[in-house]
Amino acid sequence: MAEEVVATFDGPLDGFSITLSINNSSTLAVRTVGVSGRTAKFPVTWDSFGTFSGAPVVHSGTTGLDTEVVLLRFTGFDNGKTVKFTGVDPDFTGDTSSGIRVLDLVGSRATAFFADGTTGFGEFEVTDKNTVRAVITRP
Repeated sequence: MAEEVVATFDGPLDGFSITLSINNSSTLAVRTVGVSGRTAKFPVTWDSFGTFSGAPVVHSGTTGLDTEVVLLRFTGFDNGKTVKFTGVDPDFTGDTSSGIRVLDLVGSRATAFFADGTTGFGEFEVTDKNTVRAVITRP
């Protein structure tokens, strides 16, 4: 089995409704997922991460709102589990008046921190399914 976590901003690419789905297909539990908007074409600040769903996984906290890097902490985010955040509200850094489309999140980076202390990294890219996805690979 591949040691990876897949994070996807659902499309359409020109849509302003932002949803983030994260699937853990690694053999280890994921403790934290980080998303950095610093590396997007136009840097992004995370105003809100919306509403969480994904029971039995527990979303145990979020840090970094109103910054370019947000950390999402979990309990029970084991192999085969998927979580979702609907109503994610990013802004262009320094410009809260402009709307962000899914496509604007290309180039953002994602990090997963695993139960054994290892870390995986990925970058959000456009897919042929009209989404923006990062494959976070565990070393």
